[in-house]
Amino acid sequence: MTGERRSTPKILVPFQKAPDGVDCQEIVVYLRPETNGVQTESILFRVFRGAEWNSQVKLVYLANLPGGFLRQRQVVEKHYSLRLDFARKGVALFTVAMRATFRDFFRVPFEAAEVIGAYEALERLNLSSEELFQLWVPAEDILELEGQLIKKVAGNLFVVNYDIPAVLEKNHVGTDYAAMVFRTPLSYQAFRPAVEAIRKALVSEGLLAAERAERRVFHWSKGPFEQLLDASGHVYNVRDEPVSWDELSFGRYLLAKGWTTTEIEDCLERPFQFGVNLLSNTNFATFEEAWSFVQERSPR
Repeated sequence: MTGERRSTPKILVPFQKAPDGVDCQEIVVYLRPETNGVQTESILFRVFRGAEWNSQVKLVYLANLPGGFLRQRQVVEKHYSLRLDFARKGVALFTVAMRATFRDFFRVPFEAAEVIGAYEALERLNLSSEELFQLWVPAEDILELEGQLIKKVAGNLFVVNYDIPAVLEKNHVGTDYAAMVFRTPLSYQAFRPAVEAIRKALVSEGLLAAERAERRVFHWSKGPFEQLLDASGHVYNVRDEPVSWDELSFGRYLLAKGWTTTEIEDCLERPFQFGVNLLSNTNFATFEEAWSFVQERSPR
């Protein structure tokens, strides 16, 4: 989406609350600032207007978010706060379980590996943030672990969240991007083919390399708690306020279960309080599965 820059969101489709009693996934999608917004939006809408998805997926919010507005509210920094911590501190934040998974995936004793955060890697490798982000390695040299991306760059040198410095740099005052919410009664398993259809369309139109994941072009909420996190920074009402938890389907579900807004916000602000990353461990979950994940680890 292009046009006049605004200091507040330009809401084209105001958020529409789901009817009471209707459980549905509300998947927040936002485009990467560096992508061709007009072409990418066109592909998204074309896929969802197709016969296979038109009756199952509804656009319930569309807005253009100015970079200045996002920077003022530190939306990107808050959204990536956990990944930013790992990018800064590297190995210091790895749990015992993470170290074991690392060892099994890369087939190297964790103690023998040199694991550093992205910011240390910039200095060590004398690379710019974009050069570190674009540094190509085989797929088998990248591990996604508890929501963190670990790239083997040379020998026994591994970089945690190599993409974060570039992501933060690309979100600045001069960059606007589109955010939208698609509501669907489909499960994540049933919805994922739609994302793959979008990815293939992006590839066919030259907007995404065939070997790349769709996250290079757009983000989409992959679980109920991530829906809330994404909405808190990207879905606003006409007063430029984030929509309230009781307006969002999963937020309303949790409130009906007796949660308070403070408890919801605590889960989003401290997703590692359960010993694992709440967000990545509830990816593709149903509402009940996501709620049960927390209940079993921290009864309320």
